[in-house]
Amino acid sequence: MRKDAERHGFGGAAKEAHFIAAPLLTAAALGLAGVVAGADDEFRWPGVTLLLLVATSMTLIASIQLAYYALQFKFTWDEREERRKALRWAEPTDAEKKVILRESQIAYEDNLRYAGVVFNCGTLMLGFGIAAALVPPDCGEQFVWRMTSAVLVLLCTIADGVWVWILLTDWR
Repeated sequence: MRKDAERHGFGGAAKEAHFIAAPLLTAAALGLAGVVAGADDEFRWPGVTLLLLVATSMTLIASIQLAYYALQFKFTWDEREERRKALRWAEPTDAEKKVILRESQIAYEDNLRYAGVVFNCGTLMLGFGIAAALVPPDCGEQFVWRMTSAVLVLLCTIADGVWVWILLTDWR
């Protein structure tokens, strides 16, 4: 059995990440991108920062789409029977039922796993984008505060990256 399938609440956790957190983080990335685009003289690297933030939003949107795609494989047998009758499909044997359910569960979990990888890439890019936005420009008056904040975000993003790497490689 797959490790993700053994985790109680895998589907529920993925649902929260992709349908609640990802849209909110996408909005935050696009909001900050708008600020960077409108005041590029207030940022050390406005072009790189803008690219990171826009790429972040596209990556998080991709995770939402992948999770949405995965949901087509999650169904109860009663839902499948209702569809079978509506489309006048032949009734499957007991062995075919087991195969249908097993294959749909595998497809659901695989697609949610892909969506999770994309979501994690998006959150990492968001951290790098925020850190880049915080680095003060040459003429900045809050150098110490902005640089300290940028380093803090960068360190937390690196820690998140290590944690994601550990999860992806299942290293323990």
